Amino acid sequence: MQPMQPAPHMQPMPPAPPMQPGYPYQPGFPPQRRGSGAKAFLLGWLISGFGATAFALLLLASYEDLSKVGMRVLYVVFALGLALAVGGVAGKMGGPNPGAYVAPALLAMLAVFMGVCNGFVFVLLDAGGADAFEAMMEHQAGAPAEFWWKGLKGGIALLGLAIAGGGTFGMASLIGKRAR
Repeated sequence: MQPMQPAPHMQPMPPAPPMQPGYPYQPGFPPQRRGSGAKAFLLGWLISGFGATAFALLLLASYEDLSKVGMRVLYVVFALGLALAVGGVAGKMGGPNPGAYVAPALLAMLAVFMGVCNGFVFVLLDAGGADAFEAMMEHQAGAPAEFWWKGLKGGIALLGLAIAGGGTFGMASLIGKRAR
């Protein structure tokens, strides 16, 4: 038998690094993502729908006094305003996740298009009544989209879409980065 030998001296483990303020996780664990793509989508959808309806009603209220140039300027201003509103909300709700900005940008583009198309239908119903609307739907169902393209001279129509989509994504990115 061997005589008992003292256990080798074990050195204590170094203490864990202290938690840093603003970073509540242990080193090695990634922080949880903040923001919700679903909330960004839902609020973007609501604001886009409200904006498209408001623009259509504005066209209805002012169609007798609005020139073609005035309508084009109003369209571009509407696209910019909608981009700022939807982008701001999408950035706030989506957080730093750029994937949460794509759907609100597409919704803003759709709202710009639908605002003009619905405005055309509202004006047609106001000026010509239900009979004119029914005749249009029978013979030329694409007239609202054609009005959007031809009434805004194609290039302005595309400019409004670009402002709405790109502006929404850019504004959401700017607000989302600040939310970090």
